[in-house]
Amino acid sequence: MKVAILSETFLPQVNGVVRTVEKIIKFLEANGHEALLVTLGEGDAEYSNTEVVRVPGVPFGLYKELHLVKPEDEFFSKFVGNDIMQFPAILLMTLIPSANTVVGEALEKFQPDIIHLVTPVTLGAIGHYYMEKMNLPSLATFHTDIAAYAPRYQVPYAENVVNLLTKTIYSKSERVLAPSPSSQKQLEEIGVDNVGVFGRGVDHTMYTPEKRNKELLKEFGLDTEKITLMYAGRLAEEKSIDKVIDSFKVLQKKYPNKVQLMIVGDGPSRADLEEQLADTSDYAFTGLQTGEKFASLYAAADIFAFASVTETFGQVVLESMASALPVVGYDSPGVRDLVENGHSGFLANQKVDHLDESNPASFIAGLINLIEKPELRAELGKNAHAEAQRRSWDNILGELVREYQVLIDKRKLAAV
Repeated sequence: MKVAILSETFLPQVNGVVRTVEKIIKFLEANGHEALLVTLGEGDAEYSNTEVVRVPGVPFGLYKELHLVKPEDEFFSKFVGNDIMQFPAILLMTLIPSANTVVGEALEKFQPDIIHLVTPVTLGAIGHYYMEKMNLPSLATFHTDIAAYAPRYQVPYAENVVNLLTKTIYSKSERVLAPSPSSQKQLEEIGVDNVGVFGRGVDHTMYTPEKRNKELLKEFGLDTEKITLMYAGRLAEEKSIDKVIDSFKVLQKKYPNKVQLMIVGDGPSRADLEEQLADTSDYAFTGLQTGEKFASLYAAADIFAFASVTETFGQVVLESMASALPVVGYDSPGVRDLVENGHSGFLANQKVDHLDESNPASFIAGLINLIEKPELRAELGKNAHAEAQRRSWDNILGELVREYQVLIDKRKLAAV
């Protein structure tokens, strides 16, 4: 089987989408299949044993880490380069399938059996063009709930427009896979048909409580004796890390010299977050961490504090659970599919003031419960670990390959 993967993001960017694409490529290679990755922006021309074709891109003004295909037409390219005009440009580029020299040459050379579109936007429209031209089946995976981000960027009617775009884009593929039942329901509610679930797994040898070594905390100026709250992920506005920081400040006053905060990751909001914490102590920004170091930091923490409500899955939540950390998060898409309230962590109600200590449905109440009850913290961490053990990448990726095969066989039968 030859699979062409078109992804709007890949290395050197580091996020949940990239990590999932990495897993897909390595699984295909290990099981005798061939992959081709087409992505945006600069970077290496190969990943593992797979060719990576790079299409020139331009940053999206409202969200600099999202790139758009740089149009080959010189006039339209200037149009897209203007921050004010980018939003209408995206509408045109996303809705109208179009050719691209780099993508076309790569696909003609590779001759794929199927096209896999990862969070399709402007590169997705190009994929749709070649899907039709080459008579190929296509599968699209939903990773990023851009509509949930829209209100934060104060663009009028942006959420409605993004939902309409999402429906239009994903409806062009024969099969759509969401990362969780909650995300599946979201897509179905805006009118996307034929939606299944392509979950996420976790590497149980990488993320494990066996790597617990609190001495590692000293490297970042943290205390081995204090209860460590951990956030991991991109440092961006839509992750609501400010709620974690606000909660931490209250906890510091409530439990002097007992709690500390570790923020793992990097992103556009780092400077603002550092400023928010400038008037306090007992915290550390570790910067971007990967591999063994990242896994060991999970295991060295005590509680995973995650206030984002824009997740489609929440890979870092699953990794923390595999490391035996109880999770405090919100009853929101993605997170609620991983964390069972009162069993592997606590899910707060978005409608309740997150600093309301008296309301068990508030974010800070969940943290207080785990800080004050070490036995409960250990029990919920054990339960979280057991739940994570049931999520294997091999099983999940095997299901994805079977989805590919069904679509390929269906297209062959139609051609007879």
